Amino acid sequence: MKTSAKLAASGLVALLLTGCASSTHQTAQQQLGQQSVLAVNWFQQSGEYQALTWQAFNTARMAFDQAPSLTGKPKAVIVDLDETMLDNSAYSAWQAKNGQPFSSKTWSAWTQARQAKAVPGAVGFARHVTENGGTLFYVSNRDQKDYAATVANMQQLGFPNVSDQTVRLNTDSSNKQARFDAIKNAGYNVVLYVGDNLNDFGGATWHKGNQTRRDFVNLNHQQFGTQFIVLPNPLYGDWESGMAENYNKLTPEQQLSVRESRLQSWNGK
Repeated sequence: MKTSAKLAASGLVALLLTGCASSTHQTAQQQLGQQSVLAVNWFQQSGEYQALTWQAFNTARMAFDQAPSLTGKPKAVIVDLDETMLDNSAYSAWQAKNGQPFSSKTWSAWTQARQAKAVPGAVGFARHVTENGGTLFYVSNRDQKDYAATVANMQQLGFPNVSDQTVRLNTDSSNKQARFDAIKNAGYNVVLYVGDNLNDFGGATWHKGNQTRRDFVNLNHQQFGTQFIVLPNPLYGDWESGMAENYNKLTPEQQLSVRESRLQSWNGK
């Protein structure tokens, strides 16, 4: 075989191998997306999801009303936005239907579309806090570049007291502790935190594995329902990346393997 023919043949083999690898990678990514379909269905279709959000906000309202006031320090409540006050499940459904991973580019496009809905009970709770002398701070890890779109979406849904002072997005770190501390240092008595991620209650669980996260819950179990209110979110969260070190840097194939290995299964006997 001539040299040119050999080169052409080897190039064709390399191309085929690359195509196979790419196809396998794509199939794994699609499989990751398909595994989330039932979670999205539950989030969007079940009455149970709505019951849980109402339960959370009813509890939050009572906790706010019963929290003691401190002289000279106005009451404040810190809430997360995504899957706490805002429902972004349409983005998760788009991911599942198209076999797409999360990316900052597509997430920003979704944010700019301003199509998020209000989580059931969220607007009423926010208004209750505001109408009863409290200040609501919306502390989110949405990027600062999406601030205007985020505020516009919130205002069209009827959330109160939305401003550059109360909406605090991510400027340098996804660890919210510094922003929480800034609110306290400004003289506010923070009586309640509301979120769908343990990181919404402080920096203790930030970038930690799931054992540490469970330990945090066990250690602080008496604060859930009184100072910490959790919204249900089976779609995504740090609980997933907490399943393995550097989980978000793994290939789709490796992530599938981690998911399966973390199943605690009946042995059938």
